[in-house]
Amino acid sequence: MNDDYLTRLLLATFVLAGTVAAPAPGQETPSPRPVSEEELLKQQTLAEEKVWNALAAELQGARALNPQGTVLIQVQKKRVLLKTKVVCPDCILEMVLVPDGNREHETILSIRSKAFVIHAALLGIGLEPGKPAVFSPEFVPPTGPVIQIEAVWQDESGQIQRRSLQEWVRFNTQRYHSQALPAPPAGVTLPHGNLRWDRFNNEILWFGPMTTAERDELLALSTDATYQTAIRRFYKAGLSRPLTADFVFAGSSMYKDEETGQEFYEAEGGHLICTSNFPDALLDLREESSAADGAQSYEGWTERIPPENTPVLLILSHGQKEKTASALVKPMPSADSESAAASQQ
Repeated sequence: MNDDYLTRLLLATFVLAGTVAAPAPGQETPSPRPVSEEELLKQQTLAEEKVWNALAAELQGARALNPQGTVLIQVQKKRVLLKTKVVCPDCILEMVLVPDGNREHETILSIRSKAFVIHAALLGIGLEPGKPAVFSPEFVPPTGPVIQIEAVWQDESGQIQRRSLQEWVRFNTQRYHSQALPAPPAGVTLPHGNLRWDRFNNEILWFGPMTTAERDELLALSTDATYQTAIRRFYKAGLSRPLTADFVFAGSSMYKDEETGQEFYEAEGGHLICTSNFPDALLDLREESSAADGAQSYEGWTERIPPENTPVLLILSHGQKEKTASALVKPMPSADSESAAASQQ
């Protein structure tokens, strides 16, 4: 048997193999078998169990308070543990935690639990609720024990990560900013890039973050003092600034149906841990924070948040004592204070 014969034999084998593997003319390659919802749920459950096993040290000695095993209490450490998952890492926020399937387009995390179970867990570590925010005749911020919240998760490389939950939240950069001006500054033609002129309301408009290069380019167009102040304010408002206000255990409230006499715990409507003020919030921010469409104060700090469906353990514990009303954090500086700061730059 010579080398030429072996070569021809190998070539024939490859050709035959290709003929057998290739589909017949006009016949499509079979599609992969679709994975059923049941199988996907099974895979997700197994993945979650793997993460909770990796966080066994944090869960040691914890006792579950609900059948789902998602709300746990460590009485000795005075901690409440919540097994949650990421549902929206890049949303405009009204909450950071909601019940599973409830308003998940306005939150970072969800949990398979009723609100009253979390309330009971906080009572179980010795905390007493304060009161939710009051909106009329004037705004009064929510009160209650300060709650420190730490997020713990396993990243894609298998490393355990932890951050304060506040570090996942930043002031909303995806919004319009405006400044009243009787007319565009002399020599400036608008629109210029993303800078617009509203001739009906006599104001200039900017949407979203502004880069340093955009700021410098716009400042170079005119020395008009009001215009300069507006550009500096637009730039500052678009910076990623972290949430600094505290979460407090406001405790929501009970609602009694006058016809049936049945009482309901109002936080079951979805307001578990809020970044916008609600009169039925379980945990709320101790500041004035809007829930109006297009004017929400906060958004998810996407670059810091793990991917969707990542299991996250929230650790709740009693934080510092309440500050006086004069020390409450305001979500945005006033236009007057910004003007003063800009004039000093």
